Amino acid sequence: MAMQPSARPDSDHARINTGTWGVWLLGDNWKQRVRILRCLGGGLVYLLVCLLMNWVAAHGYLPTRPVLAISGAIGLTMLTFYAMLRSNMNLRFRDASLTMPQMVMAISYAAWVYTMGGAARDLMLLTLAPLLLYGFRYLRPLQVRMLSAYAIVAMGSAMVWLLYAHPHTYDVAQELLRFMLLAVIGVTLSQFTRNDEEETTGFLQFLMHLVFSRDPKQRLRIQRYTVAAVNFVICTVVLAYSVSVGAVNETAGWVLGAYMMGSCLLFYVLLRSGFNLRFADPSLTLPQIMVAITCVVGAYAILGESRGASLMLLALALVFGLFNLTASQARLAAFFALVAQGLTMLAMNTLEPGRYPVRQELIHFLFACTTLPTISLLAGQLSDLRSRLRARKDELAIAVERIQTLATRDELTGLFNRRHMAETLALQKKFSDRGGRVFCIGILDIDHFKRVNDTHGHGAGDEVLRNFAHTVQRELRESDVIARWGGEEFLLMLTECRVGQADAMMERVRDVINSKLMCPAHPDLHIRFSAGLAEQRFDEEVADTIERADQALYRAKRAGRNRTVLAS
Repeated sequence: MAMQPSARPDSDHARINTGTWGVWLLGDNWKQRVRILRCLGGGLVYLLVCLLMNWVAAHGYLPTRPVLAISGAIGLTMLTFYAMLRSNMNLRFRDASLTMPQMVMAISYAAWVYTMGGAARDLMLLTLAPLLLYGFRYLRPLQVRMLSAYAIVAMGSAMVWLLYAHPHTYDVAQELLRFMLLAVIGVTLSQFTRNDEEETTGFLQFLMHLVFSRDPKQRLRIQRYTVAAVNFVICTVVLAYSVSVGAVNETAGWVLGAYMMGSCLLFYVLLRSGFNLRFADPSLTLPQIMVAITCVVGAYAILGESRGASLMLLALALVFGLFNLTASQARLAAFFALVAQGLTMLAMNTLEPGRYPVRQELIHFLFACTTLPTISLLAGQLSDLRSRLRARKDELAIAVERIQTLATRDELTGLFNRRHMAETLALQKKFSDRGGRVFCIGILDIDHFKRVNDTHGHGAGDEVLRNFAHTVQRELRESDVIARWGGEEFLLMLTECRVGQADAMMERVRDVINSKLMCPAHPDLHIRFSAGLAEQRFDEEVADTIERADQALYRAKRAGRNRTVLAS
Protein backbone atom coordinates (compact mmCIF):
# COMPACT_ATOMS: atom_id res chain seq x y z
CA MET A 1 0.00 0.00 0.00
CA ALA A 2 1.43 3.40 -0.98
CA MET A 3 2.35 5.75 1.81
CA GLN A 4 0.41 9.04 1.98
CA PRO A 5 2.61 12.17 2.13
CA SER A 6 2.30 14.13 5.34
CA ALA A 7 0.72 17.58 5.17
CA ARG A 8 3.05 20.56 5.58
CA PRO A 9 2.01 23.28 8.05
CA ASP A 10 2.27 26.16 5.60
CA SER A 11 -0.88 28.07 6.50
CA ASP A 12 -2.32 29.86 9.50
CA HIS A 13 -4.63 26.92 10.17
CA ALA A 14 -1.98 24.21 10.09
CA ARG A 15 -2.19 21.69 12.90
CA ILE A 16 0.60 20.06 14.87
CA ASN A 17 0.19 16.84 16.82
CA THR A 18 1.22 17.65 20.40
CA GLY A 19 0.33 16.50 23.82
CA THR A 20 -2.74 17.70 25.70
CA TRP A 21 -0.75 20.09 27.89
CA GLY A 22 1.10 21.54 24.90
CA VAL A 23 -2.15 22.23 23.05
CA TRP A 24 -3.75 23.72 26.17
CA LEU A 25 -0.79 26.04 26.82
CA LEU A 26 0.26 26.99 23.30
CA GLY A 27 -2.66 26.11 21.04
CA ASP A 28 -2.50 24.00 17.89
CA ASN A 29 -1.77 26.72 15.32
CA TRP A 30 1.95 26.61 14.55
CA LYS A 31 2.36 30.33 13.92
CA GLN A 32 0.56 31.23 17.15
CA ARG A 33 2.67 28.66 18.99
CA VAL A 34 5.85 30.43 17.82
CA ARG A 35 4.51 33.81 18.94
CA ILE A 36 3.46 32.47 22.34
CA LEU A 37 6.81 30.74 22.84
CA ARG A 38 8.61 34.03 22.14
CA CYS A 39 6.33 35.79 24.62
CA LEU A 40 6.97 33.13 27.25
CA GLY A 41 10.71 33.41 26.59
CA GLY A 42 10.51 37.13 27.27
CA GLY A 43 8.45 36.38 30.38
CA LEU A 44 11.19 34.06 31.62
CA VAL A 45 13.74 36.87 31.24
CA TYR A 46 11.40 39.21 33.12
CA LEU A 47 11.07 36.60 35.88
CA LEU A 48 14.83 36.35 36.28
CA VAL A 49 15.14 40.16 36.40
CA CYS A 50 12.40 40.41 39.02
CA LEU A 51 14.02 37.70 41.15
CA LEU A 52 17.34 39.52 40.90
CA MET A 53 15.79 42.87 41.87
CA ASN A 54 13.98 41.33 44.83
CA TRP A 55 17.21 39.68 45.98
CA VAL A 56 19.02 43.02 45.70
CA ALA A 57 16.16 44.76 47.54
CA ALA A 58 16.32 42.16 50.32
CA HIS A 59 19.96 43.15 50.89
CA GLY A 60 19.05 46.83 51.09
CA TYR A 61 20.45 48.04 47.78
CA LEU A 62 17.03 48.88 46.28
CA PRO A 63 13.77 50.05 47.89
CA THR A 64 11.49 47.12 48.62
CA ARG A 65 8.05 48.57 47.86
CA PRO A 66 8.88 49.91 44.36
CA VAL A 67 10.53 46.60 43.49
CA LEU A 68 7.40 44.69 44.55
CA ALA A 69 5.23 47.12 42.61
CA ILE A 70 7.21 46.80 39.39
CA SER A 71 7.37 43.01 39.78
CA GLY A 72 3.59 42.86 40.05
CA ALA A 73 3.14 45.18 37.08
CA ILE A 74 5.49 43.08 34.96
CA GLY A 75 3.64 39.90 35.88
CA LEU A 76 0.27 41.45 35.03
CA THR A 77 1.62 42.72 31.70
CA MET A 78 2.96 39.32 30.69
CA LEU A 79 -0.34 37.66 31.58
CA THR A 80 -2.16 40.23 29.44
CA PHE A 81 0.06 39.61 26.43
CA TYR A 82 -0.24 35.84 26.87
CA ALA A 83 -4.05 36.10 27.06
CA MET A 84 -4.18 38.19 23.87
CA LEU A 85 -1.99 35.69 22.03
CA ARG A 86 -3.73 32.59 23.34
CA SER A 87 -7.21 33.99 22.58
CA ASN A 88 -6.13 34.98 19.01
CA MET A 89 -7.05 38.60 19.71
CA ASN A 90 -3.61 39.53 18.38
CA LEU A 91 -4.66 38.47 14.87
CA ARG A 92 -6.74 41.64 14.59
CA PHE A 93 -3.54 43.70 14.36
CA ARG A 94 -1.08 44.02 11.48
CA ASP A 95 1.79 42.83 13.68
CA ALA A 96 0.30 39.69 15.16
CA SER A 97 3.36 39.25 17.40
CA LEU A 98 2.57 42.56 19.19
CA THR A 99 6.26 43.46 19.02
CA MET A 100 5.80 47.22 19.31
CA PRO A 101 3.56 47.12 22.43
CA GLN A 102 5.90 44.64 24.11
CA MET A 103 8.92 46.85 23.34
CA VAL A 104 7.14 49.95 24.65
CA MET A 105 6.32 48.18 27.91
CA ALA A 106 9.91 46.93 28.24
CA ILE A 107 11.30 50.46 27.82
CA SER A 108 8.70 51.81 30.25
CA TYR A 109 9.76 49.32 32.91
CA ALA A 110 13.43 50.11 32.24
CA ALA A 111 12.69 53.80 32.87
CA TRP A 112 10.77 52.87 36.03
CA VAL A 113 13.70 50.87 37.34
CA TYR A 114 16.00 53.80 36.48
CA THR A 115 14.06 56.06 38.86
CA MET A 116 15.13 53.78 41.74
CA GLY A 117 18.66 55.15 41.33
CA GLY A 118 21.88 53.52 42.45
CA ALA A 119 23.52 50.89 40.30
CA ALA A 120 20.14 50.04 38.79
CA ARG A 121 20.26 53.05 36.49
CA ASP A 122 23.59 52.01 34.96
CA LEU A 123 22.29 48.47 34.52
CA MET A 124 19.24 49.79 32.64
CA LEU A 125 21.42 51.81 30.29
CA LEU A 126 23.55 48.75 29.57
CA THR A 127 20.54 46.58 28.77
CA LEU A 128 18.71 49.22 26.73
CA ALA A 129 20.92 48.90 23.60
CA PRO A 130 20.51 45.09 23.18
CA LEU A 131 16.82 45.48 24.04
CA LEU A 132 16.36 47.97 21.18
CA LEU A 133 18.40 45.83 18.79
CA TYR A 134 16.18 42.82 19.54
CA GLY A 135 13.05 44.80 18.74
CA PHE A 136 14.52 46.43 15.65
CA ARG A 137 14.81 43.02 14.02
CA TYR A 138 11.03 42.64 13.92
CA LEU A 139 9.85 46.26 13.59
CA ARG A 140 9.20 48.37 10.52
CA PRO A 141 11.50 51.37 9.94
CA LEU A 142 9.00 53.97 11.16
CA GLN A 143 8.32 51.93 14.29
CA VAL A 144 12.08 51.76 14.90
CA ARG A 145 12.34 55.53 14.82
CA MET A 146 9.30 55.98 17.04
CA LEU A 147 10.64 53.45 19.52
CA SER A 148 14.02 55.20 19.60
CA ALA A 149 12.31 58.53 20.27
CA TYR A 150 10.18 56.98 23.01
CA ALA A 151 13.24 55.43 24.65
CA ILE A 152 15.02 58.79 24.70
CA VAL A 153 11.95 60.59 26.11
CA ALA A 154 11.16 57.90 28.70
CA MET A 155 14.70 57.56 30.00
CA GLY A 156 15.19 61.33 29.91
CA SER A 157 12.03 61.77 31.99
CA ALA A 158 13.32 59.17 34.46
CA MET A 159 16.57 61.11 34.81
CA VAL A 160 14.69 64.35 35.42
CA TRP A 161 12.55 62.65 38.06
CA LEU A 162 15.63 61.19 39.75
CA LEU A 163 17.25 64.64 39.95
CA TYR A 164 14.02 66.19 41.17
CA ALA A 165 13.41 63.56 43.87
CA HIS A 166 17.05 63.38 45.03
CA PRO A 167 18.71 66.72 44.18
CA HIS A 168 21.54 66.26 46.67
CA THR A 169 22.33 62.65 45.81
CA TYR A 170 22.69 62.70 42.03
CA ASP A 171 24.76 65.12 39.97
CA VAL A 172 23.24 66.90 36.99
CA ALA A 173 26.43 66.58 34.96
CA GLN A 174 26.52 62.78 35.33
CA GLU A 175 22.88 62.40 34.35
CA LEU A 176 23.39 64.75 31.42
CA LEU A 177 26.30 62.64 30.22
CA ARG A 178 24.13 59.52 30.44
CA PHE A 179 21.35 61.25 28.51
CA MET A 180 23.74 62.34 25.74
CA LEU A 181 25.05 58.77 25.45
CA LEU A 182 21.49 57.44 25.30
CA ALA A 183 20.50 59.98 22.63
CA VAL A 184 23.51 59.16 20.47
CA ILE A 185 22.80 55.41 20.71
CA GLY A 186 19.09 55.84 19.98
CA VAL A 187 19.58 58.13 17.00
CA THR A 188 22.38 55.97 15.60
CA LEU A 189 20.41 52.74 15.85
CA SER A 190 17.37 54.35 14.22
CA GLN A 191 19.45 55.07 11.11
CA PHE A 192 20.31 51.40 10.50
CA THR A 193 17.03 50.79 8.70
CA ARG A 194 16.03 50.90 5.08
CA ASN A 195 13.94 53.80 3.91
CA ASP A 196 10.24 53.03 4.29
CA GLU A 197 8.05 54.13 1.42
CA GLU A 198 4.42 53.28 2.06
CA GLU A 199 4.62 50.20 4.26
CA THR A 200 2.78 51.75 7.20
CA THR A 201 -0.96 52.11 7.56
CA GLY A 202 -3.47 53.78 9.78
CA PHE A 203 -2.29 56.16 12.48
CA LEU A 204 1.42 55.51 11.90
CA GLN A 205 1.09 56.42 8.25
CA PHE A 206 -0.87 59.55 9.12
CA LEU A 207 1.76 60.55 11.68
CA MET A 208 4.61 59.91 9.24
CA HIS A 209 2.95 62.03 6.56
CA LEU A 210 2.21 64.75 9.07
CA VAL A 211 5.79 65.00 10.36
CA PHE A 212 7.86 63.95 7.37
CA SER A 213 5.67 64.75 4.30
CA ARG A 214 4.28 62.36 1.70
CA ASP A 215 7.11 62.90 -0.78
CA PRO A 216 9.71 60.12 -0.29
CA LYS A 217 12.63 62.42 -1.13
CA GLN A 218 11.41 65.14 1.20
CA ARG A 219 10.83 62.56 3.91
CA LEU A 220 14.42 61.35 3.56
CA ARG A 221 15.75 64.92 3.77
CA ILE A 222 13.76 65.65 6.91
CA GLN A 223 14.84 62.39 8.52
CA ARG A 224 18.49 63.23 7.84
CA TYR A 225 17.92 66.70 9.22
CA THR A 226 16.58 65.27 12.48
CA VAL A 227 20.04 63.81 13.16
CA ALA A 228 21.53 67.32 13.09
CA ALA A 229 18.58 68.65 15.08
CA VAL A 230 19.22 66.12 17.85
CA ASN A 231 22.81 67.36 18.09
CA PHE A 232 21.52 70.93 18.40
CA VAL A 233 19.15 69.85 21.17
CA ILE A 234 21.93 68.06 23.05
CA CYS A 235 24.20 71.12 22.76
CA THR A 236 21.37 73.32 24.01
CA VAL A 237 20.88 71.04 27.04
CA VAL A 238 24.62 71.18 27.78
CA LEU A 239 24.51 74.96 27.44
CA ALA A 240 21.57 75.15 29.83
CA TYR A 241 23.48 73.10 32.36
CA SER A 242 26.51 75.37 31.97
CA VAL A 243 24.28 78.38 32.64
CA SER A 244 22.77 76.71 35.72
CA VAL A 245 26.17 76.07 37.33
CA GLY A 246 27.46 79.55 36.50
CA ALA A 247 30.05 78.48 33.91
CA VAL A 248 28.41 80.62 31.20
CA ASN A 249 26.90 84.09 31.33
CA GLU A 250 23.16 83.67 31.71
CA THR A 251 22.09 86.22 29.09
CA ALA A 252 24.61 85.03 26.50
CA GLY A 253 23.66 81.40 27.16
CA TRP A 254 19.95 82.00 26.72
CA VAL A 255 20.53 84.02 23.54
CA LEU A 256 22.69 81.30 22.00
CA GLY A 257 20.24 78.57 23.06
CA ALA A 258 17.30 80.46 21.55
CA TYR A 259 19.31 80.96 18.35
CA MET A 260 20.04 77.23 18.06
CA MET A 261 16.45 76.16 18.75
CA GLY A 262 15.10 78.86 16.43
CA SER A 263 17.44 77.66 13.66
CA CYS A 264 16.22 74.07 14.13
CA LEU A 265 12.61 75.18 13.85
CA LEU A 266 13.32 77.38 10.83
CA PHE A 267 15.02 74.63 8.83
CA TYR A 268 12.27 72.15 9.68
CA VAL A 269 9.63 74.61 8.44
CA LEU A 270 11.60 75.19 5.22
CA LEU A 271 11.90 71.43 4.61
CA ARG A 272 8.37 70.49 5.66
CA SER A 273 6.71 73.29 3.67
CA GLY A 274 8.58 72.39 0.49
CA PHE A 275 10.14 75.85 0.24
CA ASN A 276 13.55 74.13 0.03
CA LEU A 277 12.64 72.76 -3.41
CA ARG A 278 13.23 76.21 -4.89
CA PHE A 279 16.97 75.85 -4.33
CA ALA A 280 19.58 73.89 -6.27
CA ASP A 281 20.36 71.83 -3.15
CA PRO A 282 16.95 70.95 -1.61
CA SER A 283 18.71 69.53 1.47
CA LEU A 284 19.99 73.04 2.31
CA THR A 285 23.28 71.50 3.36
CA LEU A 286 25.43 74.64 3.02
CA PRO A 287 23.00 76.94 4.91
CA GLN A 288 22.74 74.38 7.72
CA ILE A 289 26.53 74.20 7.96
CA MET A 290 26.82 78.00 8.01
CA VAL A 291 24.32 78.21 10.87
CA ALA A 292 26.11 75.41 12.73
CA ILE A 293 29.42 77.29 12.35
CA THR A 294 27.91 80.47 13.78
CA CYS A 295 26.56 78.45 16.73
CA VAL A 296 29.98 76.92 17.39
CA VAL A 297 31.71 80.28 17.12
CA GLY A 298 29.14 81.79 19.49
CA ALA A 299 29.77 78.97 21.97
CA TYR A 300 33.52 79.62 21.70
CA ALA A 301 32.94 83.24 22.65
CA ILE A 302 31.00 82.50 25.85
CA LEU A 303 32.44 79.21 27.16
CA GLY A 304 35.58 80.72 28.67
CA GLU A 305 38.26 78.23 29.70
CA SER A 306 36.45 75.22 28.19
CA ARG A 307 36.11 76.93 24.78
CA GLY A 308 38.79 74.71 23.20
CA ALA A 309 36.32 71.81 23.07
CA SER A 310 34.11 73.80 20.69
CA LEU A 311 36.80 73.58 18.00
CA MET A 312 35.99 69.88 17.67
CA LEU A 313 32.38 70.84 16.97
CA LEU A 314 33.62 73.22 14.29
CA ALA A 315 35.26 70.30 12.50
CA LEU A 316 32.13 68.19 13.05
CA ALA A 317 30.00 70.85 11.35
CA LEU A 318 32.10 70.54 8.19
CA VAL A 319 32.12 66.75 8.36
CA PHE A 320 28.31 66.87 8.37
CA GLY A 321 28.37 68.05 4.76
CA LEU A 322 31.26 65.90 3.66
CA PHE A 323 29.14 63.79 1.29
CA ASN A 324 26.74 66.49 0.06
CA LEU A 325 28.82 69.61 -0.56
CA THR A 326 30.49 70.34 -3.86
CA ALA A 327 34.19 71.22 -3.91
CA SER A 328 33.48 74.97 -4.14
CA GLN A 329 30.88 74.80 -1.35
CA ALA A 330 33.31 72.91 0.90
CA ARG A 331 35.99 75.58 0.34
CA LEU A 332 33.45 78.32 1.01
CA ALA A 333 32.32 76.69 4.26
CA ALA A 334 35.93 76.23 5.45
CA PHE A 335 36.80 79.83 4.55
CA PHE A 336 33.72 81.12 6.39
CA ALA A 337 34.59 79.03 9.46
CA LEU A 338 38.19 80.32 9.55
CA VAL A 339 37.14 83.94 9.11
CA ALA A 340 34.38 83.71 11.71
CA GLN A 341 36.62 81.90 14.18
CA GLY A 342 39.53 84.30 13.62
CA LEU A 343 37.38 87.42 14.03
CA THR A 344 35.81 85.98 17.19
CA MET A 345 39.21 85.22 18.70
CA LEU A 346 40.44 88.71 17.83
CA ALA A 347 37.34 90.34 19.29
CA MET A 348 37.45 88.33 22.54
CA ASN A 349 41.17 89.01 22.97
CA THR A 350 40.51 92.71 22.53
CA LEU A 351 37.56 92.76 24.95
CA GLU A 352 38.89 90.34 27.59
CA PRO A 353 42.65 89.88 27.13
CA GLY A 354 42.96 88.21 30.53
CA ARG A 355 40.57 85.34 29.71
CA TYR A 356 41.57 85.12 26.05
CA PRO A 357 45.39 85.50 25.91
CA VAL A 358 47.04 85.97 22.53
CA ARG A 359 49.22 82.87 22.77
CA GLN A 360 46.37 80.52 23.55
CA GLU A 361 44.14 82.03 20.86
CA LEU A 362 46.93 81.69 18.34
CA ILE A 363 47.27 77.98 19.16
CA HIS A 364 43.53 77.51 18.74
CA PHE A 365 43.54 79.38 15.43
CA LEU A 366 46.46 77.32 14.12
CA PHE A 367 44.51 74.17 15.02
CA ALA A 368 41.54 75.47 13.03
CA CYS A 369 43.80 76.44 10.10
CA THR A 370 45.21 72.90 10.04
CA THR A 371 41.97 70.97 10.43
CA LEU A 372 39.36 72.87 8.44
CA PRO A 373 41.21 73.16 5.09
CA THR A 374 42.03 69.45 5.29
CA ILE A 375 38.36 68.60 5.72
CA SER A 376 37.38 70.92 2.86
CA LEU A 377 40.01 69.31 0.61
CA LEU A 378 38.67 65.86 1.44
CA ALA A 379 35.12 67.07 0.75
CA GLY A 380 36.22 68.37 -2.64
CA GLN A 381 37.84 65.07 -3.54
CA LEU A 382 34.71 63.20 -2.49
CA SER A 383 32.61 65.58 -4.59
CA ASP A 384 34.76 64.88 -7.66
CA LEU A 385 34.53 61.16 -6.97
CA ARG A 386 30.72 61.39 -6.71
CA SER A 387 30.58 63.26 -10.02
CA ARG A 388 32.67 60.61 -11.77
CA LEU A 389 30.64 57.79 -10.24
CA ARG A 390 27.39 59.51 -11.26
CA ALA A 391 28.66 59.92 -14.83
CA ARG A 392 29.70 56.27 -14.99
CA LYS A 393 26.36 55.24 -13.52
CA ASP A 394 24.52 57.16 -16.23
CA GLU A 395 26.73 55.62 -18.92
CA LEU A 396 26.12 52.16 -17.46
CA ALA A 397 22.38 52.74 -17.36
CA ILE A 398 22.40 53.79 -21.01
CA ALA A 399 24.50 50.76 -21.93
CA VAL A 400 22.21 48.39 -20.01
CA GLU A 401 19.16 49.90 -21.67
CA ARG A 402 20.83 49.52 -25.06
CA ILE A 403 21.74 45.89 -24.35
CA GLN A 404 18.22 45.15 -23.15
CA THR A 405 16.77 46.73 -26.28
CA LEU A 406 19.08 44.70 -28.51
CA ALA A 407 18.18 41.55 -26.60
CA THR A 408 14.42 42.00 -27.02
CA ARG A 409 13.90 44.25 -30.05
CA ASP A 410 14.49 43.97 -33.75
CA GLU A 411 16.86 46.78 -34.70
CA LEU A 412 15.21 47.60 -38.03
CA THR A 413 11.50 47.61 -37.15
CA GLY A 414 11.60 48.12 -33.38
CA LEU A 415 9.31 45.11 -32.87
CA PHE A 416 10.03 42.22 -30.53
CA ASN A 417 12.60 39.83 -31.93
CA ARG A 418 12.15 36.08 -32.35
CA ARG A 419 13.73 35.08 -29.02
CA HIS A 420 11.65 37.47 -26.91
CA MET A 421 8.49 36.54 -28.79
CA ALA A 422 9.10 32.89 -27.99
CA GLU A 423 9.30 33.77 -24.28
CA THR A 424 6.12 35.84 -24.54
CA LEU A 425 4.27 32.96 -26.20
CA ALA A 426 5.39 30.57 -23.46
CA LEU A 427 4.03 32.88 -20.77
CA GLN A 428 0.77 33.35 -22.67
CA LYS A 429 0.43 29.57 -22.97
CA LYS A 430 0.70 29.15 -19.18
CA PHE A 431 -1.78 31.97 -18.59
CA SER A 432 -4.26 30.53 -21.08
CA ASP A 433 -4.01 27.01 -19.66
CA ARG A 434 -4.78 28.29 -16.15
CA GLY A 435 -7.63 30.56 -17.22
CA GLY A 436 -9.14 28.45 -19.97
CA ARG A 437 -8.77 31.27 -22.51
CA VAL A 438 -7.70 30.66 -26.09
CA PHE A 439 -5.43 32.74 -28.28
CA CYS A 440 -4.42 32.64 -31.91
CA ILE A 441 -1.06 32.73 -33.65
CA GLY A 442 -0.68 34.22 -37.10
CA ILE A 443 2.28 34.32 -39.48
CA LEU A 444 2.38 37.13 -42.06
CA ASP A 445 4.68 37.11 -45.07
CA ILE A 446 5.10 40.02 -47.52
CA ASP A 447 4.41 38.77 -51.04
CA HIS A 448 7.27 38.97 -53.57
CA PHE A 449 9.53 40.85 -51.18
CA LYS A 450 12.67 39.68 -52.98
CA ARG A 451 11.38 41.45 -56.09
CA VAL A 452 11.19 44.71 -54.05
CA ASN A 453 14.85 44.45 -53.08
CA ASP A 454 15.95 43.49 -56.60
CA THR A 455 13.97 46.25 -58.31
CA HIS A 456 14.13 49.19 -55.90
CA GLY A 457 17.11 48.37 -53.72
CA HIS A 458 17.60 47.26 -50.13
CA GLY A 459 16.95 50.76 -48.79
CA ALA A 460 13.42 50.67 -50.19
CA GLY A 461 13.04 47.13 -48.82
CA ASP A 462 14.00 48.27 -45.33
CA GLU A 463 11.50 51.13 -45.52
CA VAL A 464 8.78 48.73 -46.60
CA LEU A 465 9.53 46.45 -43.64
CA ARG A 466 9.42 49.37 -41.16
CA ASN A 467 6.20 50.87 -42.50
CA PHE A 468 4.53 47.47 -42.81
CA ALA A 469 5.42 46.60 -39.19
CA HIS A 470 4.19 49.94 -37.80
CA THR A 471 0.98 49.84 -39.85
CA VAL A 472 0.06 46.36 -38.68
CA GLN A 473 0.94 47.22 -35.07
CA ARG A 474 -1.37 50.25 -35.10
CA GLU A 475 -4.30 48.10 -36.21
CA LEU A 476 -3.89 45.56 -33.40
CA ARG A 477 -5.37 45.73 -29.92
CA GLU A 478 -3.20 46.71 -26.94
CA SER A 479 -3.16 43.11 -25.72
CA ASP A 480 -1.97 41.74 -29.07
CA VAL A 481 1.72 41.37 -29.87
CA ILE A 482 3.58 41.43 -33.17
CA ALA A 483 7.21 40.40 -33.66
CA ARG A 484 9.58 40.14 -36.58
CA TRP A 485 9.99 36.41 -37.03
CA GLY A 486 12.65 36.52 -39.72
CA GLY A 487 13.27 38.27 -43.05
CA GLU A 488 9.91 39.47 -44.35
CA GLU A 489 7.94 37.23 -41.95
CA PHE A 490 6.06 38.55 -38.93
CA LEU A 491 4.37 36.61 -36.13
CA LEU A 492 1.18 37.75 -34.38
CA MET A 493 -0.13 36.71 -30.99
CA LEU A 494 -3.84 37.58 -30.75
CA THR A 495 -5.10 37.15 -27.16
CA GLU A 496 -8.66 36.33 -26.06
CA CYS A 497 -9.50 35.52 -29.64
CA ARG A 498 -11.02 32.63 -31.60
CA VAL A 499 -9.77 31.86 -35.10
CA GLY A 500 -12.86 33.37 -36.77
CA GLN A 501 -12.35 36.67 -34.96
CA ALA A 502 -8.67 36.59 -35.88
CA ASP A 503 -9.58 36.10 -39.54
CA ALA A 504 -11.85 39.16 -39.47
CA MET A 505 -9.10 41.21 -37.82
CA MET A 506 -6.62 40.06 -40.47
CA GLU A 507 -8.92 41.20 -43.28
CA ARG A 508 -9.18 44.64 -41.66
CA VAL A 509 -5.39 44.82 -41.55
CA ARG A 510 -5.22 43.73 -45.19
CA ASP A 511 -7.57 46.54 -46.27
CA VAL A 512 -5.34 49.10 -44.52
CA ILE A 513 -2.15 47.68 -46.05
CA ASN A 514 -3.65 47.61 -49.53
CA SER A 515 -4.71 51.27 -49.28
CA LYS A 516 -1.40 52.69 -48.03
CA LEU A 517 1.96 53.28 -49.64
CA MET A 518 4.68 51.39 -47.84
CA CYS A 519 7.41 53.31 -49.68
CA PRO A 520 6.35 56.88 -50.62
CA ALA A 521 9.49 57.29 -52.77
CA HIS A 522 8.07 54.64 -55.14
CA PRO A 523 4.32 55.32 -55.61
CA ASP A 524 3.98 52.46 -58.04
CA LEU A 525 5.11 49.94 -55.39
CA HIS A 526 2.11 48.14 -53.90
CA ILE A 527 2.57 45.72 -51.02
CA ARG A 528 0.44 42.65 -50.42
CA PHE A 529 0.84 39.89 -47.83
CA SER A 530 -0.23 36.34 -47.14
CA ALA A 531 -1.10 34.97 -43.73
CA GLY A 532 -1.74 31.73 -41.91
CA LEU A 533 -3.79 31.59 -38.70
CA ALA A 534 -3.96 28.84 -36.06
CA GLU A 535 -5.90 28.69 -32.82
CA GLN A 536 -3.86 27.42 -29.91
CA ARG A 537 -5.18 24.19 -28.42
CA PHE A 538 -5.04 23.28 -24.74
CA ASP A 539 -3.21 19.99 -25.36
CA GLU A 540 -0.81 21.44 -27.92
CA GLU A 541 2.64 22.93 -27.56
CA VAL A 542 3.22 26.45 -28.85
CA ALA A 543 5.77 25.18 -31.37
CA ASP A 544 3.11 22.87 -32.86
CA THR A 545 0.65 25.77 -33.15
CA ILE A 546 3.29 27.85 -34.95
CA GLU A 547 3.93 24.92 -37.28
CA ARG A 548 0.21 24.70 -38.15
CA ALA A 549 0.11 28.46 -38.81
CA ASP A 550 3.18 28.13 -41.02
CA GLN A 551 1.55 25.33 -43.01
CA ALA A 552 -1.54 27.50 -43.44
CA LEU A 553 0.70 30.32 -44.72
CA TYR A 554 2.26 27.90 -47.21
CA ARG A 555 -1.21 26.98 -48.49
CA ALA A 556 -2.08 30.69 -48.81
CA LYS A 557 0.93 31.24 -51.05
CA ARG A 558 0.13 28.15 -53.10
CA ALA A 559 -3.41 29.44 -53.56
CA GLY A 560 -2.25 32.69 -55.16
CA ARG A 561 -1.03 34.88 -52.26
CA ASN A 562 -2.69 38.03 -50.82
CA ARG A 563 -5.04 35.96 -48.68
CA THR A 564 -5.43 34.39 -45.23
CA VAL A 565 -5.80 30.65 -44.70
CA LEU A 566 -6.98 29.11 -41.43
CA ALA A 567 -5.12 26.11 -40.06
CA SER A 568 -7.04 22.89 -39.70
